[in-house]
Amino acid sequence: MRFTEHEMTVGVDAVARRLFAATRPPWRRGDAAAAYDALGKAEAYPRKAAAGEIVLPVLTALPERPTVGARPEFSAEEYEAAAEAGSRQLLEHRRPGAWDAMSPRKRRRLVAAAAELTRVAVAAMPVRQDPDALVVPDHL
Repeated sequence: MRFTEHEMTVGVDAVARRLFAATRPPWRRGDAAAAYDALGKAEAYPRKAAAGEIVLPVLTALPERPTVGARPEFSAEEYEAAAEAGSRQLLEHRRPGAWDAMSPRKRRRLVAAAAELTRVAVAAMPVRQDPDALVVPDHL
């Protein structure tokens, strides 16, 4: 599916926040969201890059859903099919034959994780606007 740059940026940021909170030690004090916001750009970039590497191939593999006034909705099967295609593409790009060398159990876990992170990204995206109803102010 084609997403706007802003939608993908918001989705990748939401996934990076989720991964940061999940990997944060439980004995740390304070809110994980506040701790993520306190990170500098140089500290947040590797987290966003890793989240984008996981989620972006899956987002582009989702079927086209032209929705206006709402977020696109996908079934669990569509998420899993896109996650499998995106994960296969990522692994084969890194090392040819890596997907086939992986055990079926690891593949299932990888696909399930990628599908769940993609759900997080799509849920965080802003509501889509109608590009044909775009109103340009007179002062521009």
